[in-house]
Parts: sequence; structure tokens; C-alpha cells
Amino acid sequence: MKKIIQAILILSLSILLPGICTMLITGRTSGNQKKMGVTVTLENGEQIDGEDFVVGMAASELSYAREEEALKAWMIVCRTNFVKAVGDKKEVKEGDLSLDYISREELEQNNGRKAWLEINSRLEEASEETFGQVICYGNDLIDALYHPVSIGKTVSASEIYEVDVPYLISVDSSQDVESSDYMDVKIMSYKDCAARLSDAGYEETEDDCKNNLKIAKQTENGFVQKVKTKDNEWTGEEWKDIFDLNSTNFYLENYGDRLRIVTIGKGHSMGMSLYGANALAEKDLSAATILSYYYPGTEIRDMNSDMAAEKKTDSEKK
Repeated sequence: MKKIIQAILILSLSILLPGICTMLITGRTSGNQKKMGVTVTLENGEQIDGEDFVVGMAASELSYAREEEALKAWMIVCRTNFVKAVGDKKEVKEGDLSLDYISREELEQNNGRKAWLEINSRLEEASEETFGQVICYGNDLIDALYHPVSIGKTVSASEIYEVDVPYLISVDSSQDVESSDYMDVKIMSYKDCAARLSDAGYEETEDDCKNNLKIAKQTENGFVQKVKTKDNEWTGEEWKDIFDLNSTNFYLENYGDRLRIVTIGKGHSMGMSLYGANALAEKDLSAATILSYYYPGTEIRDMNSDMAAEKKTDSEKK
């Protein structure tokens, strides 16, 4: 009898031990994360559920969203963009989505195992607590645009793209000025400026950069649309890429016979500021309040509840 009891105990431990280990390491039991039911084939051929992909989207930008409610708001933004990109498909390829994503393996490699365990646990918790939640304007999913740090306020889609979007309007985000990424300054010789432009395929001289370089067109809030010299011109985006700027909101100055480029904000400043969202979460604002602030007129909807209601309606009709 004693041997039988020992055998049963050993068998029980062999079954339970993997789950216990997982719970000790991550604070969760394996296999309890909810699934969306959409299969995503990653570029390496691995297949994962859509909710796992959403977690990887959120993991790709964690420099600013640290507070719990900010992280939940960020997760809802990521899920909204994923669901809108997927549409009614049940199987998609990562390369067709054009969405930022980082795998758990990359996350661990970039942060170390100890930090990864904490980050992964917080991401999974935010995923579970917001599962199924997306942002809608009326009956439609929104384009949940976001950026790391605003210029001190968000800007409207009409200013940047000349298209009116009712939930992408300007709102105050003055807390962003406290971010270390709010302002960036680059100083270089005009010779180096000409060299960078030449490397990008534009024939330029030191004298032309010094005497004829100017911003020719910009928006009301300073987002550059056109930069020009005597012989060349660039869009703000092109200039941003050539000089590795944080945004297209910049100005040019002659600084002691050198060029100074001062850039404000990080990103396009439309939609939710990640730094601003975190600052609001520090003031005990909920994820729902943060999202309704940055996307005015929108509401959070539970796509699982909506799907259940649709199925019930369809069955009643039958």
C-alpha cells in the first residue's frame, strides 16, 4: 500500500510540477491567457494567437507606459489597431499587418530574464484585464494613432493630413514638456550638413547650406512640410529621416557659424501621447478616462460581447 501511495504522489507531482514552476516564475499558471481566435503566422513561421500578437505590439513600446492604467490604455490601443488591420480574417501573416511587434524571446534578450519576467507578467495582466476591449467611434473601430511625446498638445489630423477626423483633434498634453524627449538639439558644421545631404543623394555645397537653407512651409504648430536650398527641396519627413530627428516639428538656426536643428516632441503628435497617458495615470485617471480624453467622442466596446449579442440576434431571427 505504501508503494502505491508513493507512486500516486510521484505521478501527481509530475503532472502538477510544470504548472507550479510556471506560476512561481511568472505569477501565473500556463495556458490561462484568453485567446482571440485569430491565428498570426510570424515571419519565422511560428503561429500564435492574435491576443499574443497584441501583447507583442504593446511590448514594442514600453519606454513611457509604465503605470497600470496607462499600460491598460496602451493595450487597448494596440488591440484596436490589430483588430482593424485584421478585419474579418481568421488567419493572417505578420508581414501583411504593418504593425510593430516584438516576441517574448526578443523581449527577454533585450531586457534580461529578471526584467523580462516582470514585464511579461504586467503585459499579460493588462491583456487579461482588457481582453476584448477596443475603441470605437459610433459603430466603427478608430484609427488609434499614438506617439511617444507630443509638442505639449496633440494636433489634429486636419493639420497634418488635411483630413477631418472627429476623434483626432488637438487636446492639451502639457505634461509632455517634462519628458527628456520633449526637445532634442543637434549642432553640426555646414560642411557636415552638406555631406549628409550628399550621402542621401542630393548635390549640396557647404556655402549653399549656410546661405540658402530655410524652412519654406510648415503647419500652424510648426510641423515642417518643406525645406529648401537654392537647388533642392525636401519634405519634412525626408529631412527628419536624413538627420535622424525625433519628429518633423523642428526649426533651423545659425549657431556660431554652425547649423543648429531644434526638434520638439517625438512622433507625429496625433492621438494618444504615451508619455501623457502615463502622466494622467499617475494622477489616478483610469484607462477608459485616458482614452476618452485623447480620442474625444469615442467609447470602449467589448468585441466579445458584441459578437455574442449578434449571434443571439441571428439565432432569434431563425
